[in-house]
Amino acid sequence: MHMMQMLGALSLVFFIGLFLLCYFREKLNNPIINPLFLIVCAVCFFCWNYAAYERGWLEDGFMTLENISPFICTIILLTPFMSEKIKDFAYCAIAFLGFGMFLALYISPGASYFMSHNYTATFIHIGEAVCHLAMSLYGFYLILSNKVTLSWQSLAKSIVFIYTAIGFGVFLNWCFHLGNFGMDMYGDYSIYFLDIFGSFEATFVAYLVGVLAVIAMGFLVGMFLNWFSTPKNSETVQTDPTAPRAATSTEEAQSIDTTKE
Repeated sequence: MHMMQMLGALSLVFFIGLFLLCYFREKLNNPIINPLFLIVCAVCFFCWNYAAYERGWLEDGFMTLENISPFICTIILLTPFMSEKIKDFAYCAIAFLGFGMFLALYISPGASYFMSHNYTATFIHIGEAVCHLAMSLYGFYLILSNKVTLSWQSLAKSIVFIYTAIGFGVFLNWCFHLGNFGMDMYGDYSIYFLDIFGSFEATFVAYLVGVLAVIAMGFLVGMFLNWFSTPKNSETVQTDPTAPRAATSTEEAQSIDTTKE
């Protein structure tokens, strides 16, 4: 399949899925929907990992901490086993990174960027792109189903959760010379395969700022979807409480009887 054909087909699936989530928002609390999302994410993540294994990309270990996308997908699959407090933080991070996963659908299919439109989409491209699609829809689902509230507290929880994960990954890099989140502290650091800054400190700060910007955009998109999918109340006539009250049919009948008497 051509790369542009794959992205076009997945874009259609994404927007149809997002429209259905908005249109049937009142039914999203059905207990079968969340497990269904988990199953889809698990299948997509397995395909992505299997394709990476065939390419020899898993020789240095599992890809969970390789970048934010595989980390978030792993967290999604672990949410059923988390305590309620930790799950709350995880849900906030997943929800507000939903827009970032949507962007990654276009800019990072197997490290072949959107401008590489002449490429043929292989199994690794499709697996990674579909996984980003599933994670993005799941993030928006958490917002539309009210599992995550659009508040400053939720925004802070998402930042704390993802920053803690990144900090832990970089700490492991420092201890064991690893490259978690694309940043080896000893000379091999990049942001999504791009060597932009000449020092680890600058790269790390830029990475954190970029993640913060993506989370903020996800929060704003969540607010828009919340407004868009909220049923608009029918117009109601505003009455002045001091104005004379219209007589009811019962009162009118009583008035007619009194007149006759």
